[in-house]
Amino acid sequence: MNTSAASEVTRRVGISAADAHQAARISYRQCDHWARRGWVRPSVDPGEGRSGRRVYAAADIVRLDLLRHLAEARVNTATAGPVIAQFTVPAGDIRVLWGPLGGDPGLSVVPADAALARVEAGDGWVVYNPAQARVRAQVLMAQVGADDAESAGAGMPAVRLRSVGRSA
Repeated sequence: MNTSAASEVTRRVGISAADAHQAARISYRQCDHWARRGWVRPSVDPGEGRSGRRVYAAADIVRLDLLRHLAEARVNTATAGPVIAQFTVPAGDIRVLWGPLGGDPGLSVVPADAALARVEAGDGWVVYNPAQARVRAQVLMAQVGADDAESAGAGMPAVRLRSVGRSA
């Protein structure tokens, strides 16, 4: 066998695009559009190449859900999308604020108990709570883990082998 025809082992521990769009409560087409625009790209597997299967991490689901929430609040996704592309939602009991509306908007992260005071201080803010999206993503990740364990228990490999190149 030619050395350039080595086997590549890939492990896809993540959430498929088919499940990711449902967890974020958006259409598959919307998920695909945002990935192509670069606003929320799948961090596990971008789906380039022959397989073309995008695989998202739990944090990606939260960012998809955040962008959906902003879109439903009538925030221009062409403005919010590039900001979300550079944004990481931190762990913990937090709220993500978009605003001030009518000014130079951006994303802010505040502790959950400080969010109300910030909103009441004035200006207009869109408030996002990532807790529900995190739970939906964790449930899907647990299902993926259970599927991997079930495959391994059945004598099937939990990894997917993909041949690269040609055999000599």
